[in-house]
Formats: sequence, C-alpha cells, structure tokens
Amino acid sequence: MNAFARTLISGVFAGALMAGGLAGAADAKTIKIAHEEPADAERSAAHISALVFKDVIESRSNGEMSVDIHAASDLGNQRERMELTKNNIIQVNIASIGGLAGFYPAINAIDLPFALPNVTTAYKVFDGPFGQKLADDMEAETGLKLLAVNAGGFYVLTNSERPVKTPADMKGIKFRTMSVPSHIAMMESLGAAATPVPWDELYSALQTGVVEGQHNPIPIMAIGNLQEVQKYATLTNHLFGADWWVTSSSFHDGLSDAERVIFDDAVEAAKLAGRGAKLSLRATDFGVGFLKDAGMEVYAPTRDELAQFRDKAVPAVMKTIEEDLGEKGTALANDLLDAVEAAQTGPAQN
Repeated sequence: MNAFARTLISGVFAGALMAGGLAGAADAKTIKIAHEEPADAERSAAHISALVFKDVIESRSNGEMSVDIHAASDLGNQRERMELTKNNIIQVNIASIGGLAGFYPAINAIDLPFALPNVTTAYKVFDGPFGQKLADDMEAETGLKLLAVNAGGFYVLTNSERPVKTPADMKGIKFRTMSVPSHIAMMESLGAAATPVPWDELYSALQTGVVEGQHNPIPIMAIGNLQEVQKYATLTNHLFGADWWVTSSSFHDGLSDAERVIFDDAVEAAKLAGRGAKLSLRATDFGVGFLKDAGMEVYAPTRDELAQFRDKAVPAVMKTIEEDLGEKGTALANDLLDAVEAAQTGPAQN
C-alpha cells in the first residue's frame, strides 16, 4: 500500500473506532455510496474517498447516520446506478462522464480534447463559477445534484498493434470508447475505429481483439489490469477523466440542517482525499514507470505531434457538440474554454 493510502486508511479506522458502532444504531439514516472500482485502497482513489466519506459521516453524526459502501458495480452498471440515484435508492453515486451523459447530455460538451492543460487548472475550473453553473443546470434539468468533481487524471492512448506517434499511426485501429458522442467523434477524427465497450467487458475485449486499443488514465488502467493486454502507450493527455459525485435533489433537500452540514463536510473531505490519492497513485505506483515495468513501450509525443492530434480532434468534437446539443452545447463548451483561460491568467477562483 502506498504511503498516502496507508495514512488515509489508518485515519478511517481510527475514526470508526471512535464512532463506536454507529452503523448499528437502530435509528441510523443509512447512506448508500456506490462506485465501479474495486474495494481496494491500494489502487482505487474512488474507494479511498468513499472510505473517508464514511468516516466523516459516522464519526460526526452520533449514531444518527451510517454509510454502506458498494464497490465494483455491485449495485449495477453506470446507467443502472444513475437510475437508482435518481430514485434515492443509492444516495451517492460516483459516476463517470459516460454514466452522466445518458441523463444529462449537455455534459458531453465539456469533454473537449486538450481543453484542460493540467490538474491544477482543471480543479480551479470545476470548483469555480463554471462548475457551479454546470451543477445548477444539471440539477434543474435532471434532479441530480452534482456534489464534487473528484480524483481526476489525464488519458493516455494505448493499443496492441503498433506505436502511435501521430494520428496517421491510428488509422484502422479499433479503439474502445465510452458511449459518449464526443469521444467517438474524437477517435474517428484521428482515423481510429471507435467502438463503445462497457468497462466491465474491456479487458476481455482487448484480450480477444474485439478492440485493439483504449484510452484511460494510467491508474484506471491499473485497476483493470489493462497493461496485461496492451503493448504500446502514447502520452497524449488528451482528456481529463474524473469521478463525478452525484446525489438526488430529493435526498439532499430531505436532510435536516444538521445532517446536511455533516454530509457536505464529508463530501468536501472525500474530495480532498480522492484528489490527493489520485495524484499519489500516479506519482508512485501507477505512473509511466508502471507501464514500462509491465513491458509496454511508452512514447511521449513532441509538441508538433501533439498539435497534429489537437488540430484533428478539436474541430471534429466541436462539430459533434453543435450537431447533437445545439446552441446550449456550443455555449457550454465555449464557457469551459473561457473558464480555463480565466483560471490560467486571472486570480484563483473560490
């Protein structure tokens, strides 16, 4: 276990002992939190953040609130968990952008390739006015409340066919995507054959050749052991993938004032823990060295080569956003770009 995870988990267990059997209280309000990653604090930032959320809730609520963590999609796939969240059967869902897209299509407009240059800027954008505007619109349209954008990391391209240095090298390779129109448009613009595959089928799809490539942050690859069935990696950092913490408006509004303070504080603590855990995992156990140790050939594109990817992908994705989402999608994409510029040049957003 890496040092960051060990410190977090020791704190969780200490807090649970102090709480003294809160989960067993007869009148406890039980909060179900669900995610698709394994219940493994050595590999999963989502699970670490869920454990911290649980600890804060249970240690501060005097037995009135408890948390059940459901990992590894044991309450259903992305779409099923979102349905359960809307119906207040799951109280907190840790979703991907693909999971949200089926309920809030406008989210596709912010998954612009190469829009977010680094983690610091990404968090300034999502913690600032842009993120609040996005959350307000999502809640008004869907009844789903965005609690946090957590544990983000940048995507790399991997495949089993050949080294990829420029878009020309991607021609004809079958790349797995989520069922997100902007991801599909991006892959097709780069010459790849975009093929949506569910996460829980991805390893076998890569192993059997149903698809030959995929894109994910390296720590997510490690969770799925995808390095075992991939040979080449390209450090494009083209998309920022994050955990989207959502609840239903009805659940959050139904909390008492005291419960809501504890709940919101627990979300904030989990956000800090998850972000730190993801950075730690990338910097220690599950970074570029992890891929090389697994026998993968890793390539870092030059600035000119990255420009080739950007020049093909960005116009194609913007066209898809305009066609699929109309003026609202285009405005949201441009708002994102404006927020990125403000985060890089202006004062920090609060």
